[in-house]
Amino acid sequence: MFYFVTFGSFVLSMLQCVSSSCCPVFEPPLEVKIILVNMSERDLVSLSVKQLPYITQAYTELVKRHESYVYALCYRYLSAKEPAEDASQDVFLKVFHALPNFQFKSEFKTWLYSIAVNHCNTLLLKRNRERARYNEIENVDLISGDEQAETANCVAKESDKHCVHEVIEQLGQEDRNLILLRFNSDLGLNDIADIMGKKISATKMKFYRSLEKFKLLYQQICE
Repeated sequence: MFYFVTFGSFVLSMLQCVSSSCCPVFEPPLEVKIILVNMSERDLVSLSVKQLPYITQAYTELVKRHESYVYALCYRYLSAKEPAEDASQDVFLKVFHALPNFQFKSEFKTWLYSIAVNHCNTLLLKRNRERARYNEIENVDLISGDEQAETANCVAKESDKHCVHEVIEQLGQEDRNLILLRFNSDLGLNDIADIMGKKISATKMKFYRSLEKFKLLYQQICE
């Protein structure tokens, strides 16, 4: 859908760095493609674990299933197309290297999104530190901001994207994680609690507090 249309060939080209010999890249037969498309996610992950790093057919299908969601999540964090594309590629490369050790202690989707969230948070911290160097005179605290959060309807709005992104950039890391995972990634609070390493009761309480915080900040910035 996005730049990952050719991700299979991209991954295969990366394998040249770890393989002692270069082999021609062949498209899998149509029958194989059909089998992969119809596999359950658990079976597809299991096959990917067995195939990697030298065979990437199953892994490429995994990427196709999740690329749009990971890109959308990264875009919400980073607020720009090119950084979101780069971050998405980085996420799937991290998954590529880590997947052979995946042990099904959580759902693959939960594990994938935890990698994406951690990577985006790292990029945001780096970006905010760089911005802070240019704003020391004004003493702008770009990392913590007002530590406020947003709400579902505002995250979904396309008409005021710029304003919503501005709100998101003001969020503390935990609030931002909660809101984006809940409204941009189609995850339930149980999955989010797993990703954040918290109990479901604590996650629910923090989530509803974050919604209230967002309403105040959204009113200040967007209305």
